[in-house]
Amino acid sequence: MNEGPVQFSEIDTHSGHVIGVATLTRGLALNSLLLETVHLLQETFSRWMQDENVVCMVLQSDSDRAFCAGADIQALYHEIKAADGKTSAYADTFFTSEYKLDFDLHQCDKPIIAWGHNIVMGGGLGLLGGCSHRVGTRETRIAMPEITIGLFPDAGGTWLLSHMRSGLGFFMGLTGCQIAIGDALSLGILNHALDNGDRERVIEQLQELPWTPVTTKNHALVDQTLAEFALESADLPQQLLRFETDIESLIHKALLAPDFLAAFTEGLKALPKDDWLSVAASTFLSGSPITAGIFLDQMRRAEGMTLAETFRMELIIACQCVRHPDFPEGVRALLIDKDKQPHWHPASPDIVQQHFEPPWQDAHPLADL
Repeated sequence: MNEGPVQFSEIDTHSGHVIGVATLTRGLALNSLLLETVHLLQETFSRWMQDENVVCMVLQSDSDRAFCAGADIQALYHEIKAADGKTSAYADTFFTSEYKLDFDLHQCDKPIIAWGHNIVMGGGLGLLGGCSHRVGTRETRIAMPEITIGLFPDAGGTWLLSHMRSGLGFFMGLTGCQIAIGDALSLGILNHALDNGDRERVIEQLQELPWTPVTTKNHALVDQTLAEFALESADLPQQLLRFETDIESLIHKALLAPDFLAAFTEGLKALPKDDWLSVAASTFLSGSPITAGIFLDQMRRAEGMTLAETFRMELIIACQCVRHPDFPEGVRALLIDKDKQPHWHPASPDIVQQHFEPPWQDAHPLADL
């Protein structure tokens, strides 16, 4: 074990192998990610991935409130302000390191269990989304709420949302809506639903498994174990899927319209009267117009892209968000001054396009993905 924003332990199994466990420990900050956190996770997971004796990994939180709420945007804000108009090396390095970690999780051939209890948002969904075994609980709440702070759905959000059925990815990205475990299971964001109180029992059972050097067999062992603790899917709460048909129609019409965002805005008025939908619509209407423009272009460009290409595109956008005013302004309004009155800039086509232009002269930092 160690002190810091994440703690690591290695648990011996009865078969003579090891299970690596990474525990996020910044509960008061909803386990928001610092650059230090990302570096520690990258270093240790890389070592575990290469260690033949490590047969399985677990990524969890020691907080009952959140798995991970994403990047520590207050830390990013202060670093951007400290740069005083110049490039923030911290912010550029943070996003580069975060996306590299997320991509490596996606590529790992060993089973990685992410225990996504309660809040899983933004970069937290990026971590969970890269793991092979994505566990949720009844309390799980998932969202990509970047439109509220002038950022954009990143950390693998392009890949996740662009592959979602019925146009639901467009709705999630534009409204920042929170979805429940029943939604996430049906959409493939999660693949296991368990009771949070069973976590220790699950780990104990993992220790007793007959692990082998064959990763495909180990994946099956983990699937079987998690299935033994599975909750009844019929009893799991849903939010988004209650309105799937309505949202699918809304997105379809908007995609055929000359102006997607204008049609989307108008179409929101025709949705059923419901508190959850009202919050989603309000979030979109009060969010950053530049984020909305970026996201729409981001989704359109994603068609035909590989996973690595989507991460490279996201890094360009993220580094441009750091260099433009809406992101720090959104963080200021929400978390620094807390006046909730951001002064957004208009989303002209030129401004949106600037966010897709590489800000560096050298090779892309993620060229080797």
